[in-house]
Amino acid sequence: MSDPARSFRTGLLLVALVGLAARAGLWLALGPAADLVHLEPTTIADNMNTGRGFIYPQYGADYRAWKEPLYIVLLAGLRRLPDSGEVGIRRFHLALGLGVAVGTALLAHGLFRDPVRATLAGMLAAVNPFLVYYDTRVAYPLSMDSLLFVAVALTFLRLIDAPAGGWSGWLTAALVTGVALWQRATILAAGLAAGAVLFLDAPRRMRWAVARRGAVYLVVALAIVSPWLVRNFQIFGRPLLTTDFPHILFLGNNPHSNGTFGDQFGQRNIALASPEFQAKISRASEIEQYHIFWGEVRRFVTESPGAYLDLTLRRVVGFFWFTPNAGVDYPPWQRAVYRVSYIVLLLLGGIGTVLVWRGAERQGRVRAAVLWASVLGVAAVYALTVINLRHRLPLELVLAIFAAEPLWRVGRRLRPRPSAGLTRS
Repeated sequence: MSDPARSFRTGLLLVALVGLAARAGLWLALGPAADLVHLEPTTIADNMNTGRGFIYPQYGADYRAWKEPLYIVLLAGLRRLPDSGEVGIRRFHLALGLGVAVGTALLAHGLFRDPVRATLAGMLAAVNPFLVYYDTRVAYPLSMDSLLFVAVALTFLRLIDAPAGGWSGWLTAALVTGVALWQRATILAAGLAAGAVLFLDAPRRMRWAVARRGAVYLVVALAIVSPWLVRNFQIFGRPLLTTDFPHILFLGNNPHSNGTFGDQFGQRNIALASPEFQAKISRASEIEQYHIFWGEVRRFVTESPGAYLDLTLRRVVGFFWFTPNAGVDYPPWQRAVYRVSYIVLLLLGGIGTVLVWRGAERQGRVRAAVLWASVLGVAAVYALTVINLRHRLPLELVLAIFAAEPLWRVGRRLRPRPSAGLTRS
């Protein structure tokens, strides 16, 4: 009889090898000489390295708290390496991407308690087209965001056996979430939603204990990111994670928006605003733009609540399906690969969710609920703000976990059975 722990370790190695092969294959297909595509994080990293500080120029203003800083600070260090750190950045992304695949396998093992299905889930995450492309081609924290989501979900999955027991599990979850807040604030919604499942699942006599631990979880997580909040308070007079948040809200909620960052051709929504509004923005400072965008969003919501509700519903659909401008920046063959792979994943993940729910006992259903609540927490944030398909990587990772169930069942049926003569003693 095989050792399950040893089988799972072998499965994790296989997951890592599949992820490595997928990224190496795309790297060769796109051309090894092709440079990385650099976006906004590189601009800030280079400004840091040249002594300007954590600065991103946007609409004529220098943003000093454009986004959370973790990836950008690490990128700045990598950019100091010879040849602008291109090799170092690629290796860093590779490590993050493989970490996401292995972490997804660990989540699946926590759900199924089976190394085979966990390995299948990890392999599906390892070949996720979005992650493979970004790890290979773009200097952007997609894999870091995904890895932090996986880490937060994993800490809550391990709390299920004793949600109101010792403090160590809750403090671990707070530590991981606090680190995640240095990179992507929306991950807090995943932790809060997962904690809500534990609260609702707990017996009534234990719910107050779970609520107390949840409150401490939130306080500790915020305490870990507090140096960044204090820094921004000293600059802006308020403890902000990012000054760009109202701008993001505006892009998703204005009379010209379709719920995404741009129109069906990819043109940024702000380019569709009136010349007077664009001129007003271009003359404003960072904090003035912050207030202008907030004011425009409040006015849109109060004056056009029906339009805001319509955009919210569009974002919900877009989170689980496709946005009007899905793939506009990519070649047709890449759009086709992603669409086909996502539709298959959505189908298998949906079937797997039903199969797992119907066949699981109470704790198995709670584990499944924690995973889905984590995704729905993230989805709720983007339903209220703005949607880009790369925002739904948590959904695709959880779908990969549940897709392992029907794949495992099909594989079990196709596996040849030993003949009766060979099984007799």
